[in-house]
Amino acid sequence: MNLANKNLKYREMKTFKRWSKINLMIVFLITANLRCMSQNQEDKNMKIFDIILTTLDSDYFDPTYGGLNWKSITDSFRPKIKSQRSSDTLYYLLDKMLFNLGVSHLGALPPDKLNEIGDPQLTFDGAAGLDVMYLNGKAIITKVFPNSPAYEMKLRPGYEIIDINNKPIKEIANKRNKFLIPPFNERNTTMMITSDILKEFYGTPGKIIRMQYRDSENRSKEIEFPLMKREQNKALILNNLPMMYTTIDSRIINNNIGYIHFDIFHPVLLDTIIKCIKEYHNLPYLILDIRGNNGGEFFTRKTIAEQFVDKGKLFWKYKSRQGIEDVFLEPADKSYTGKLIILIDERSCSSSEEFSGGMKAIGRATIIGKQTAGKVLTMKVVTLPDGGLFFYPNTQTLTSKNEVLEGVGVVPDIIANLKIEDLLAGRDSQLEAAINYITGLKETKNE
Repeated sequence: MNLANKNLKYREMKTFKRWSKINLMIVFLITANLRCMSQNQEDKNMKIFDIILTTLDSDYFDPTYGGLNWKSITDSFRPKIKSQRSSDTLYYLLDKMLFNLGVSHLGALPPDKLNEIGDPQLTFDGAAGLDVMYLNGKAIITKVFPNSPAYEMKLRPGYEIIDINNKPIKEIANKRNKFLIPPFNERNTTMMITSDILKEFYGTPGKIIRMQYRDSENRSKEIEFPLMKREQNKALILNNLPMMYTTIDSRIINNNIGYIHFDIFHPVLLDTIIKCIKEYHNLPYLILDIRGNNGGEFFTRKTIAEQFVDKGKLFWKYKSRQGIEDVFLEPADKSYTGKLIILIDERSCSSSEEFSGGMKAIGRATIIGKQTAGKVLTMKVVTLPDGGLFFYPNTQTLTSKNEVLEGVGVVPDIIANLKIEDLLAGRDSQLEAAINYITGLKETKNE
């Protein structure tokens, strides 16, 4: 080997050693950085985990945790939660741990899914303009709003949705059945599947919706249309919850029945609801329709209840770690004294159940519809360090008769099912049941 070749070989070896050192240093830095990131993520996970446990230990309504060995459960989840690298899997495990308690109003929501608190019609800006109910294993359109994309596409109540956005309804239902949310009963499962289907009809304005459905002649059709931008204004209900849309509908039926429907017990609706009640003050019958009403705020539901009593009444009892707090209704000025009927269904939950269950307990209303899911606890909301939300029940609601509605729900005085054949014929069988009940009262009175 000549001198030139030796020098070349030497330089190549020197260069190789230099790059080897650089590569080793890069690998070391990447590894160290990954370890640092991993440690940081573990610290963040544990901070969230500890906030949740500390909050529950100090303020969860049931210090016995329903008789469960809560420490053993949380200890088993600790290493799994600590090691998670993604927000989705972290929050999935947090919920899985929390759901062991089997109660409503308890869970954790990642920061990118805050719009998913409550039913989708409350938060999303784009809408198709229809309502849906999961009935006997089928997704049935129950309402189509005038001048909406759904109306323009000639969708009508009673039509069956087969597939939405390339997701068969059976697939949506099966997915929900694999991850149930407390309380664990069929009514709540129906409510959650309905909510999952509804989510497909909301989103960003302009989003294209593709769906397959069966019409009144059992013909299968496929359509697509964009979501419309909603015209209503959003309003804040609680500081750490997303802003929400609200809707209200009121009218007079058969000249002597006042009718009011609203979809949330929201403070922004309170003045309008009270105004409607006052307008119907001289009518002998009033129907409050809170089907599909997802809940709402304490002062709103209490103030509405006070429009229907003529003297102070014990209405609710709130049981917490601090004891039992009695809540009394104070009569409103010129309260409504006529016959009150309240319509409910499986999607009437939380405040809707407190309200209807409370009115039933004091004998002030006749309840018609379907038994509710039993999501009747009051909650607090905590913002977590990553921007996610942790919500938990700090009190348990009892009626004036000491009835626990959580997990049980409100049982109607008159059960009325929503019937597909009636929807196809343009009739609301549950509303008709309320009207028929009133007709029966009038006939009895005239005898």
